[in-house]
Amino acid sequence: MENCTLYTHEIDMEKVLTRMRAHFGEKAVKVTGPDHHWEQLTITSGKKLLRKGNTLIISYRQRAIPGYQLVRNDDPVTINLLGMHAFVQQLPADNPALQELLLAKVATLNTEVVILAEPSFNGDLRAAIMELAHELDGIFFCENNFIFKTDVQGFWDKTGALLLDVNGHSTATNLTVNIQSVYFDSQETPSNAAVSRKQRNIQLLQDMNVKTSASLPVITDENQVTLRSTAEVAQRVAILAAVNTVAFGYLEGPAVINYLQQHQLWDDTTDAEKAFLDNPTEALKTSETWKCEDIWVLLWALKKVPSLGEMDALCNLDMVPEDAFPFKGLTSNPAVFLAAANELRTATEILDANDLYYRAHWSCVDARLKGEKEPLPPGIVYERHYALNWLINYRNQLWDDVTCDT
Repeated sequence: MENCTLYTHEIDMEKVLTRMRAHFGEKAVKVTGPDHHWEQLTITSGKKLLRKGNTLIISYRQRAIPGYQLVRNDDPVTINLLGMHAFVQQLPADNPALQELLLAKVATLNTEVVILAEPSFNGDLRAAIMELAHELDGIFFCENNFIFKTDVQGFWDKTGALLLDVNGHSTATNLTVNIQSVYFDSQETPSNAAVSRKQRNIQLLQDMNVKTSASLPVITDENQVTLRSTAEVAQRVAILAAVNTVAFGYLEGPAVINYLQQHQLWDDTTDAEKAFLDNPTEALKTSETWKCEDIWVLLWALKKVPSLGEMDALCNLDMVPEDAFPFKGLTSNPAVFLAAANELRTATEILDANDLYYRAHWSCVDARLKGEKEPLPPGIVYERHYALNWLINYRNQLWDDVTCDT
């Protein structure tokens, strides 16, 4: 079996059914679901061109809300497209102008059409798929390149011309980027606040000589975000502060486990933290020490420290006032800290910081992929981005599962 994926801005998938019936004959096409909202097409031998023993299976999925821009959310198709955008962005390119067009095209895509051919994309099956690409004004992404008969991963246009492969090569010279009014008019455009936030942070990073990309999407805005509660943030930082003492070698795991159990924090200690406390290897300790940056961010969110400080400087938890720190030793009671933590910074403040560290993190990843020196300490940037993503409930992820997509 061979496969390829066709991406299109189109949302009317009845066009796919019409095209397949026109090419192979109505009797050859088995439809799962109603014609106007089918789930899968299975095309087998019929009166027309499909050879006996050949099968074509087509399925699709779409953005929850069709659009022409990429805004981070928890929609699976949007997440995939954001990953594709980042992938294209980091590729070398013999034709940078074409690469920019491809990036613009990716932002407009709404539908992912998965096509399986059994046993292979023979001449007629390939012809049918290329007709479909024209119908949908689509682009192909192929990892094994069955349909294009090459051994290089990349993107192809509806004519079969290579837009960009992993080596940076292209044979196409242009790419049309269409935005249909059917969903353009109804698309909720990014708020002025989100766009202004993006522009301010791009300028801030540029002033620091940190390269970023204007094509990165805006993040969620104040009208959409649901921040963690003040109590949830306070509890999380109280646990992190206790666990961090084991990472730095100040206390042993069993003592901190007993402390967390004694003060009713153990049930909210994550599985990864419990595993670390049970067996704090040297490698895990080294990794866990970086969580001091997460502690710093959460204390900042609780207004226990005045600012996040410089992006290229390690935090100094010794600078936190004693009465504002959640862990003061095994004899201390975290209830005092938890009771006093009664205010969270505004959504605007937290989103400003999240957007800034998101763009800074992209810069570090981009430099690493290109074999260049990161413009900022990647460990600091990553951990702060991690904590900020958790604060804004990015993709509704639990602490152990937070992702820092760039």
